[in-house]
Amino acid sequence: MKFITSQFSSLVRSTGERNVRVLLRFAAVLLAMVTVFSILFHFLMAWEGKQHSWLTGFYWTLTVMSTLGFGDITFTSDLGRGFAIIVLLSGMVFLLILLPFTFIEFFYSPWMKSQSEARAPRQLPKGTNGHVILTAYDAVTALLMQKLEDYGYTYAVVVGELQEALRLHDLGVPVLFGEVDRPETYRLARAEQAALIAATGNDFVNTNIAFTIRELTDRVPIVTTADSQDSVDILMLAGSSHVLELAEMIGSALARRVSDSDATAHVIGEFGEVRIATAAGTPFEEKRWRRALSASAQA
Repeated sequence: MKFITSQFSSLVRSTGERNVRVLLRFAAVLLAMVTVFSILFHFLMAWEGKQHSWLTGFYWTLTVMSTLGFGDITFTSDLGRGFAIIVLLSGMVFLLILLPFTFIEFFYSPWMKSQSEARAPRQLPKGTNGHVILTAYDAVTALLMQKLEDYGYTYAVVVGELQEALRLHDLGVPVLFGEVDRPETYRLARAEQAALIAATGNDFVNTNIAFTIRELTDRVPIVTTADSQDSVDILMLAGSSHVLELAEMIGSALARRVSDSDATAHVIGEFGEVRIATAAGTPFEEKRWRRALSASAQA
């Protein structure tokens, strides 16, 4: 009994005030329709010379509208039979089409949604501290999670979409379902006790995250990524402790591997518009010259 009560309370909360008003409006229209049909039934039966109670009128209306049609009470005139057809068609629309749709829309779907949301964690256990909060799940955070696991740090990924949160949860990723720019999400994530918060979304989202977290705590380090050089100062003003320009860092690293201040590049092949080259003084360059000398000696 307690389980049914809690499920009903959760259902009422999830449907919302607007959905409840729509459901009550549908019930009122259906009740008014049954009442009008029952009154018309009473007068038509009296017109045919038959007397029935008002309760019988409601009984006949409900049996016809629900398509049960026991046949114990029938009209003999064409007018009465035409009225019965109208009642039957109205019942088919309201009871066989709108009623199941209403049940699915306002009861079954919210119940299924609440069951799905219950599978996605909304908060971290009390006493959680020294953990890392990630605000996105992408290639960067996937590599970061591997490093965190290697060093024994606990972490959680904040996901704002329910289906994505459930998918990651089923894959074994520690997730926290909640909007990434709401303070309540980070309160439930125990952000004040976290060791680090990493925001790897776009510059706009990262700025909102930094502002949101700084409303809760000034102690926790916030590391954000920046797509544009112009966003670095904004992210720092928003409260970021460190801003990483990943595109520039990757480009600089690749440049250091293939070039030097006085090196000369030698093109050794092409693939479409991409040229493959070696730089002087590298192992690839030495191998190229060795092969060239070997080929000259054999000739």
